[in-house]
Amino acid sequence: MFDLFSQDDKKKFIEKTRQLLEKGKGGILKAWEGHREELARREREKAYEEDYEAEFRYRDQDLDFRMLITSEEAHVYEQAKKKLKEVKSLDYEPHVYKQWESKKYLSLHDYFTKQIRYYFERRNEDPVALHRTIRYCERQIEYAPVAAKAYWMDPYTYALPKHPGYDTLIFLYQEVEEWDGAIRLAKKAKKQGWNGDWESKIQELEDHLRSI
Repeated sequence: MFDLFSQDDKKKFIEKTRQLLEKGKGGILKAWEGHREELARREREKAYEEDYEAEFRYRDQDLDFRMLITSEEAHVYEQAKKKLKEVKSLDYEPHVYKQWESKKYLSLHDYFTKQIRYYFERRNEDPVALHRTIRYCERQIEYAPVAAKAYWMDPYTYALPKHPGYDTLIFLYQEVEEWDGAIRLAKKAKKQGWNGDWESKIQELEDHLRSI
């Protein structure tokens, strides 16, 4: 049979065909990668979307605090307020009432803790979980002045506990070597009086920053 192409021509044709196929495959892979990146971007935006429905306010002689809260957060707080009213109606001893008043304000702090722990455990599996972990840390840190007041309302509180929002966000900053941000948070937590070896932590973070 008469061969229209030489061996060299055949090789060139096969190689060109292979290159075209590879180029087409690369285009498909690139398109899929772009699609995945767009989905991830939308998920990140969703993680930061807040459907605020109410304003929380705390005011005493030292602090006038306002914070927008979501419907779920408002529900948590309303349930705590309802429980405090029940306690008041039962005419408990003053120290018992103060404990429940403390719990009323700590209801939001505890809610943020629960969300932080839930999403932190899933941050390496769910593309949204890391962003929500950070967001709830930020929310809890914003609420920290009220939480501190609430803890001191309890007659049996002798020191502030550890603060999950500060601890977790500092850890996440350390993971990505955001030393300035971690130092800023550690100093803020120390100033507010949250439990922790802040002097050592700040020194450790500053040592990392100087080593860059």
